[in-house]
Amino acid sequence: MTEMTDHLSDVAATALSLLQSAHNGDATAADRLGELVPSLTAAAESGDTGAQNVLGGILLEHAGNPSDAAFWFGKAAVAGSPVGKRSLGHLLADGLGVPQDLAEAERLFREAADDGDAHARFNLARLWWGKRDPQTVAGLLRSAAESGVEEAYGPLGDLLTAIGDGVEALTWYFKSIHAGDADVLHDAITLARGLTDEDIHRAGDMADCAAEAEAMVKTVRKYR
Repeated sequence: MTEMTDHLSDVAATALSLLQSAHNGDATAADRLGELVPSLTAAAESGDTGAQNVLGGILLEHAGNPSDAAFWFGKAAVAGSPVGKRSLGHLLADGLGVPQDLAEAERLFREAADDGDAHARFNLARLWWGKRDPQTVAGLLRSAAESGVEEAYGPLGDLLTAIGDGVEALTWYFKSIHAGDADVLHDAITLARGLTDEDIHRAGDMADCAAEAEAMVKTVRKYR
């Protein structure tokens, strides 16, 4: 789901809310969204970057039309929108609706990240994974995670595990589990088996997940 961080006009904010509801299966919201598209398009054509980004999101996620989405994200990106830059970068990185161009995607992600877009930092970290210094990638993931990008929690835990920072890695695994990502549970248990009970509790405290930490301690004791 495309996240928006730019200022949104009323029509763009309403459309984004309807898009999110439609994405969650609300048929009434999907119908209302269709009715709002002409007004949203008019706002986008007038230069409203928020409307351009939301319209791009609708075309990408709701209508399945990445080519037209790229047009509107491109308009917003040229106007300086961090969301537009990050969203167009995503399409370029994956070759969705446009020819794949990793160099241009990287440029857009870096610009959006410098403009304060946390999701752009996450996307840049994904692009740099395995290609740049792990500490640099971890720094991007950490910045994104600390800004609330939940998709960054698990990968940050994985990378920190690989570079030997077990306590912080477990901290982010706890946050990921707390956010509903059960996929990291096996990796979290494997990591915790090599940590002390004190380390596990410390990670839980840093993640504000004391209950999860206590449960983890009880689980890993079975393997020691």
